[in-house]
Amino acid sequence: MNTHAWLTSLAAVLACCSIVDAEEPVASYIFPAGGQRGTKCEVRVGGLFLHDACQFDLLGPGVRASRPLKRTETVWFEGPLIPLPDSQQAEDYPQDYATQIEIAADAPLGTSYWRLATSQGATAARRFVVGELPEVVEQEIDGEPIPKTVDLPVTINGRIFPREDVDVWSFHAQRGHNIRAEVCASRLGSPLDARLEIIDAEGRKLAEGLGTQLGEASISFTPPVDGVYQVRIHDINFGGLQNYVYRLTLGFGPHVSAIFPLGARRGEKTRFELLGHGLSTEPVEVALPAANVKSYTHRFEFGGRWTNGVPIELDDLPEQIEREDNNDLGHAEPIVVPSIVNGRIQSPGDVDCFALTATKGQTYEFDLRASRLGSPLDGVLVVFDSTGKEVLRSDDMAVGNTDSQCRYTAPADGVYTVAVEDRLSSRGGPAFAYRLRIDAARPDYRLLLASDAVNLVRGKEAKLRIDVDAIAPVEVPIDLHIEGLPASVKVEGTQIPAKARQVELKLTAAENTPIQTGRLVVRGTAKIGEQEIARTAELNVPRGDPPIDHVFWAVALPTPFKFVGTYKLSFEPRGGFVERHYRLLRNGYNGPLEVSLADRQMRHLQGITGPSINVPANADQFDYSVFLPPWMDLGRTSRTVLMAVGTLEDFDGSQHVVSYSTVEQNEQVVIRVSSGLLTLASDRESILAQPRASTPIKLSITRDPSHLSPVKLELIVPPHIRGVKAEPVILSAAQTTGQLTIEYAADCGPFNGPLTVRATSIGADRAATAETRLEIVAPR
Repeated sequence: MNTHAWLTSLAAVLACCSIVDAEEPVASYIFPAGGQRGTKCEVRVGGLFLHDACQFDLLGPGVRASRPLKRTETVWFEGPLIPLPDSQQAEDYPQDYATQIEIAADAPLGTSYWRLATSQGATAARRFVVGELPEVVEQEIDGEPIPKTVDLPVTINGRIFPREDVDVWSFHAQRGHNIRAEVCASRLGSPLDARLEIIDAEGRKLAEGLGTQLGEASISFTPPVDGVYQVRIHDINFGGLQNYVYRLTLGFGPHVSAIFPLGARRGEKTRFELLGHGLSTEPVEVALPAANVKSYTHRFEFGGRWTNGVPIELDDLPEQIEREDNNDLGHAEPIVVPSIVNGRIQSPGDVDCFALTATKGQTYEFDLRASRLGSPLDGVLVVFDSTGKEVLRSDDMAVGNTDSQCRYTAPADGVYTVAVEDRLSSRGGPAFAYRLRIDAARPDYRLLLASDAVNLVRGKEAKLRIDVDAIAPVEVPIDLHIEGLPASVKVEGTQIPAKARQVELKLTAAENTPIQTGRLVVRGTAKIGEQEIARTAELNVPRGDPPIDHVFWAVALPTPFKFVGTYKLSFEPRGGFVERHYRLLRNGYNGPLEVSLADRQMRHLQGITGPSINVPANADQFDYSVFLPPWMDLGRTSRTVLMAVGTLEDFDGSQHVVSYSTVEQNEQVVIRVSSGLLTLASDRESILAQPRASTPIKLSITRDPSHLSPVKLELIVPPHIRGVKAEPVILSAAQTTGQLTIEYAADCGPFNGPLTVRATSIGADRAATAETRLEIVAPR
């Protein structure tokens, strides 16, 4: 047992009154969200309720964190004032933690995963991308966008932050050399819905790119002249926050946008037609691996340059390429069972027809695979009997999945026709490819993990859903076997009933289970007839991503302490501090606490800030003050949430950081904004920044009659603006005007945002602040 008196043993806590739940960590972003292989990259990991003891795990070969995750200064830009009703929405305020990621020279290109864990839980896996091009990371500054020059080819790591942010990247391009710009954001878990623009040296827009249901924003364009061009990126709704991360790849090499066929047989050589730019017009032969994998990513080489990675689906069934004249029932193309037919809806209104000789009583499975493989086809599958009568029509297999899956039992021997078309007859083209997998129905299933993380609060039940993926219900129970859990964790619900589509595992960690993390694997077995079919549950990951066949679990420590307040709504002047009083319910915990603004707020803070204060051991109450910025909207109601953090000692002597926050009304700092006690005005709204010169600014201050105190006037310069300063000025209580002299160095700038003049009361019983802004204009 630790000898420090302030560390509280878990046994003492559990002996007291009821405890609150664990405050589970939240992973918000990693920035940059990728790096070039063979390099080391400094990253910021943002999240909620993380604390300094946070565990950072990387999954995948060739990537590792070279040092522990440590708290660092959080990058924050306030951005534009948020109007009603948007300002009343909940908002997260992730805190930044820093580490370094080493990427081996032979690390596989593409997706790796990262996770976080604390003593109160674990997060699901998020993506980190390993690339091959040189990379740059945006040096974020506030204000109007300043173009940043990059050399092609390159992958740019940036953030759209704050709201309404626009990032501008400039590059030199040669006439006639095709350039491609492609965004990776939503694939990283970023909320960014990107819009791209290509701008020439005269400011004319040459191209624009938006995301679609099948992919993110991209542009391919050919420069009309040699020169400097810009690519601009912003959120289509002009959103922006810390987690709006992106990777923007600019290059001029060959690029594959689509292939045909979309897949092929394992271990065989197959010729592929390629769509894109900088590619061969003739099919290219590829020797496919024989490995038992569902997808293989191939990169083509042309002229010594490699294309992007192209996922190719692999299967064991015989493959067939459609004929071009099979577009009606009378010209249906014969197919055999089992097989996979590779086809395309080549033009609007095209219908592909295939003739299948069926046996009475035999059930056939049809799996039309298109959107799952990156095709724009919204496929519809129709079956006709030998008289031409429609006997089956299958459209979307699930919400958000436009492919088709179905079974059909032939009522009689004969030739049946299977037709494939797009749901909209106005659509079609070379990219509208599909794979139609046809086989006699066989009992089979997949097990899918609803989540790849589960948190086990000691003594409480946690649930983990397992889904059954099968074209038809499995007629027998599926027994589940759980591997990788401590003996002190009890699991219930380990059988999926016959025909059921899902089950919820119930996991309970005993009170004596140590705080720890691990991986569990769910394996299922079902005896169908004489055949026993075994499957391992996997997460349903995007095509081309590495599989995740386990669940990251964490035994979580609940928080014993909480704070309570009394509801109070008061009018408070902006530009000042507001204090609230709280009582502590310690529930056996007697150690010190750190109190600050919570990482998760029920409303946008609107610029409100607050300190981190220390509450001594054994104290049963505290006071907390928040600062209202002088530019808050008058009459606005603000609700601020607090968070308390402490360190527990567990029964085994280990120490764990836990936190508590609540959005209950009594514990909020609730205020309605009124006029400030100081008002500051300037004799001008804008100034010219002339190098080696100075500008006098005349200022006037208005004080509330209750606040007649001296005032300090000072210039606040954004940290990225160089060579601008002004000596502070003190006004006595009797003075109402003053002057600041702003001086400019020879290399002053860049000037992409306003300067702020701040007035702060001195020696008053109640602090007060006022501000005014000065737009600054650079000389031409």
